[in-house]
This record gives sequence, structure tokens and C-alpha cells, in this order.
Amino acid sequence: MNMVGMGVTIVLILAVGGVGVWYWLRIKETASHEKVEDKTPPRIPQEPIFGEDLINSGDIKVDEIKTLPPVEEPQPESQSPLQEEETVEEVREILPKEPEEEEEPVETPPVLEEIDDSGLPKYDPFVTELVRITFKKPVTGSQLAPFVKTAMENAPRGLLRILALEANSNRWFVPDAIGMFSAIAFYIQLASGKASFDQVSLSNLYQLVFLRMEMNLDGTSEMKEMQLLNNHTDQLNALIKNFGVQITLLLRPLEPVSIDDFEKETMLLGLKRRSMTHYEKLGEMVLDKNGKRQGNRKGTIELRWLDDRNIAISLNVPLIAPESDPLRLLMTAANAFAAVFDAKIVDPKGCEISGATVSLLKQELDRFYKQMRENNIEPGSVRAHQLLD
Repeated sequence: MNMVGMGVTIVLILAVGGVGVWYWLRIKETASHEKVEDKTPPRIPQEPIFGEDLINSGDIKVDEIKTLPPVEEPQPESQSPLQEEETVEEVREILPKEPEEEEEPVETPPVLEEIDDSGLPKYDPFVTELVRITFKKPVTGSQLAPFVKTAMENAPRGLLRILALEANSNRWFVPDAIGMFSAIAFYIQLASGKASFDQVSLSNLYQLVFLRMEMNLDGTSEMKEMQLLNNHTDQLNALIKNFGVQITLLLRPLEPVSIDDFEKETMLLGLKRRSMTHYEKLGEMVLDKNGKRQGNRKGTIELRWLDDRNIAISLNVPLIAPESDPLRLLMTAANAFAAVFDAKIVDPKGCEISGATVSLLKQELDRFYKQMRENNIEPGSVRAHQLLD
């Protein structure tokens, strides 16, 4: 009996110990799991990240994304209208008024917009000759190219314009290397105040371009005889010599004016620079009799720095219509520049300009403009600008 009781006691002790060991191991395992989970931060619901993938998916509209309102910066105290006006006037006194941007004078003659029955731009036969060559079969632009190049090389700059008739559209264009053309037209301005054709350049156009195009490209030309072209050129050059007139006055400052000071002051007064020592004041638009614009503004009053004691101011007489009172424009400009440079206004001989001098100039101008009109050159017109500028 004692042996049985002892055995039961041992079994109970072993059972209790086993349960204790199992329970202890279970607690340890649970603790270790809790420690591992503690190392991973808990998942917290977050706002969606608006990446390109979400925007492109169409789930989220871009305009629904709200941004923070901008931080308002403290505003300065508002000025009364009077204070604001005073501030503007102070700025105007410190900063010179920038001159309005003027259009660059161009060396090429104005492109006329009127079209004749053949589709070509109309031209003024008083100063320009038109040579047109028609081909029996369309020619390529590459065939025309060497003749066009030769023509441009033998023409004074700005006096030759070339158009070609595109075979498919039957419209006139500047010839290129790709198109097919059935005719070509040469607008030859025979003379201008800047350049002029001479007998050699006209002969080269006639021999090397027009005759060869007729022969090599099977064309038929419409042009005057060489002698008639030469006579026309001589007549225009004579008109340029007679009517390419300027009235020039001298500004003689009391103190020397450096080229840098001249440049700065002249720019501030709104003149257009042609070189470091040469500036011009642009005149009115060139209009036709119906008021349509026919060309860009040309230099009407010019200012030149001769040396630090002499500045020349000139009026391009034929480029201004008498109705614009050109003499008044010249004297107004001369007085303005004289005030800037603290200068006297004198004639080329050094005599100061008086009221009698101005009256004499007025009489000369009236007579000059009358002579221009008698020779079919309207002062300030497109023709005057083409021929005398």
C-alpha cells in the first residue's frame, strides 16, 4: 500500500512538473512572438499618393488634388492716387522714355501688292524694266538656278527681283530648286540713290542670262533693246543727280561732344542707328494715292558726328511731301539737338541761321518741289523713295 501511494505521488509530481514545463515553454514562445511583432510598426491608414500611375489610371482627377493656399505676404500700405502719380512722375524723370521701335529701312524696293492680269505684281515703268521669258516646256528649278545666280551676281544689290511661274498652280513665286516653272520674270530697277546699273552689268544680264536662257531652255523673251535700256538708265541717273538733294546744317557745341555722348543722347532722342556716327529719324509711311501703305519709312532727317566740335544734321528733301512742312521739321529737330548738346546752329560756311536764311530756304524748296513734279516725281511718293533714297 505504501508502495502504491508512493508511486501515485511520483506520477502526480511528474505530471505537475510536465505541465509546468509545458506552460513555461508556452509563455516563452508567446513572449518571443510578441517581441517580433513589436519590431514591425503598426499599419496606419494613409492618404493616397498621387503618382503618375494613379493619375493615368483615371481613378483620380488631377484637378481634384488640392494644394495649400499660398502664404500671403504682407502688402505695403496703399498709396493715395496723388502719391501714386508722384511716384510715376519720379520714375519718368529718372528713366528716359524709350523710343518706339521703328521698322528697319530696307534696301530692296517696296513690294507692290497690286497684281496685273497675268498674275505678276505691277511695277513702275518710270524706274523699272520687266524682262519676261516664257518656256515652251516647263523647266526645273535646278535648271534655272545657274541663270538666277549669274543675274544676281551682275546686279547691284537691291535692284533686281526675280519671280518664276509655277507650272502646276500657275502662280508666281521666288524660284526654288524643286519646282517646275513655265516662265520667269526679272524686275530690273535701273537706278536708285544708292546704286545703279551700268552698261557692263546690263550687257552681262542680256548676254549671259536672257539670251542663254532663250537658247538653252527653249524660251521666248520680251525685252527692250540694250540701247533703250542704257538710255533709260542715263535719264534716271540724271534725275538722281538733280533731285538727290539734302539741306545740311551744322551744330557746333560750346563744349566738346565725345562719340559716346553723341551716341547716348541721339539714342535717347529716338533716332535709328545706321552706324556709330550716323543716325536717322524715320519719316512717315509711304502711301499711295488711296492711302494704302506701299513701303517702309525711310530716313528723312539724319544726324552725323563729324568730330567733337561739329555735328551735321540733314534733311532728305525729296523724301518728304511739301504738305508736311519739311523745313519746319528740320528746324524743330535742329533746335532740339542744339539744346541737348548746348550748340549753335550754323550753315556749312559757319554763319548762324537767321530768319532771312529760313525764308530763302523756303523759296528754294518751293522751286525744287515744283521742278520735281514737272519731271513726274511726286515728293515723298513711292517713286521718289525708290529713285532718290
